[in-house]
Amino acid sequence: MKSILPQVEELISTLKQLMPTPHQEKTLESIFGLFLEGKVKLPHHCTTKSESAISRFLNHYQWSTRSLIRTIRYYIIKLILQQRKPGRKPILQVMVDLTTLEKVGKFPHLQNLVRVYNHKKGLHIVVIYLVLVNWRIP
Repeated sequence: MKSILPQVEELISTLKQLMPTPHQEKTLESIFGLFLEGKVKLPHHCTTKSESAISRFLNHYQWSTRSLIRTIRYYIIKLILQQRKPGRKPILQVMVDLTTLEKVGKFPHLQNLVRVYNHKKGLHIVVIYLVLVNWRIP
């Protein structure tokens, strides 16, 4: 399988360009750093941005979620099509996962959505993953 590093670098660069301010661009970079460490990390483990800066980025700033989703979807499809091999088509699996985005404090716009489930207070979401060979795509 070919290395996907150039495509990942291009995607990250494109996503950073979608951010309206340099501050938001740096915060997005820090969030990527947390994800790319390969371990589950909480915002307070970030060494480059404060927990409150990450929280503001995810909860308050008005950046275009739709353009981010479109860009990521485009890159994922492009990447999968580049990795195709001749022969038998791979098996596609669909996985459903329930996860909690813990919330501490008051969030008036999420008032009806923040609940306690399994002793965790937060926004409980269902994530569907497509699993194709080595790919796990939410």
